[in-house]
Amino acid sequence: CDDDCAGLLIRDMDRLLRLIGSVNLTLPLPLPYKVLYRYENMTEELKHMLSPQRAPERLLQLADSNLGSLVTEMDELLSRATKVSADGQQTAADAERSRKGAEDLELYVRNTLLAAEVQINHETSL
Repeated sequence: CDDDCAGLLIRDMDRLLRLIGSVNLTLPLPLPYKVLYRYENMTEELKHMLSPQRAPERLLQLADSNLGSLVTEMDELLSRATKVSADGQQTAADAERSRKGAEDLELYVRNTLLAAEVQINHETSL
């Protein structure tokens, strides 16, 4: 059986038999640390994802609580904004009254000045 087809096959089978025979299966096999480490990481990740804090019911409850807080804060901000707006309108009305009073005072002072000038001119002509 030394032809190119069967001879190659027989030699390969002999080599395989020698390799199998050279392996000592009575000793403990080394642990596959890479695989174990990967499983440990996946387990930790799953444990985190399945924790009670990440449960959908807990997340919904937390979101509902946060939403309630946000609504309360928004109501308070709206109330404060309304007060500030009212104060701004009152300030604008007060400023308009002050401007009108200043214009009236300016007109009074001008009329008084004109009357005084007329009086002075009238007295100097006498």
